[in-house]
Amino acid sequence: MPALLKNFAALSLMLFIGGSALAQKEVLYSQYLVNPLSINPATAGSRESFHLTAFFRRKWVTLPNAPVTQSVSADGAVAHGRVGLGFQALNDRMGLFGATGIFGSVAYRFNLPALAKLSIGVQGGVNVLPLYDFATASALNRAIPSFGLGIYYQSDRIFGGISAPELTGQTLDLTGRFVYRSARPVMLQLGSMVDVDDNVVLIPSVLISKIANRPLGVDLNARLWFNEQFGLGLSYRQNSPGIVQTTYVQALAEYQLTKAIRLGYMFNSKTPENPTAGLYFQQSVHEVMFRFSPNVLKFSY
Repeated sequence: MPALLKNFAALSLMLFIGGSALAQKEVLYSQYLVNPLSINPATAGSRESFHLTAFFRRKWVTLPNAPVTQSVSADGAVAHGRVGLGFQALNDRMGLFGATGIFGSVAYRFNLPALAKLSIGVQGGVNVLPLYDFATASALNRAIPSFGLGIYYQSDRIFGGISAPELTGQTLDLTGRFVYRSARPVMLQLGSMVDVDDNVVLIPSVLISKIANRPLGVDLNARLWFNEQFGLGLSYRQNSPGIVQTTYVQALAEYQLTKAIRLGYMFNSKTPENPTAGLYFQQSVHEVMFRFSPNVLKFSY
């Protein structure tokens, strides 16, 4: 437990020294295949050992000063695996608003028969967004509280959960008019792990999302892992759960460089969180991932 707390403390210190680490949460949703904490706080500590994952997203790779997004996620388990702790931070300069944010998660895990586990989690934090205030006719940074919750089930072959990662996320100006409302989706996830061969594992999954007064969102995902070293993934995402719903394709590649280090690359055919992406000649966006898992207990997909 002390080692885990030290990791969290060091991570928090680095983020605050490096500048404001406070976010428009919808930016994180597209990362959920490799960062399940982004849509469900109940997944905190589900991999038991400490995991630190950093993402760097960039549009127009060859263009100087192109829009970028950085995010960091960390989670682990304490109290003999009963309690999961999670942390996320985001600095987004690609979405509708330039935004920053920080979030913490806590999950409690119940042991079920056949080594299955059921977790209940909550998440809280703050978004800081530069919003236009009609009363003062000026743009001001607004700190908007964030709160979410979720339930997550995990067994040897099946995983799934239901979550509402953003239940608040709205603010008023001095006249009582809404100047910002988050998407506030409800998400249902279900997936399984299938042994295709001795050293090949297929992980199909589906994510269904619903936002009030909007069409149902459906993600169809498939990932293949070879020898617990190299992974490929493909997703078709219809009506993604963001400020503006988007239909796009995501391709994913991961490589387990060492037991503790994993590298990844994601390609999105559109910029999911940016409703103006269609105005640009290049709608796609690239993202790289770095994961560090010291003292990992078992391989996690």
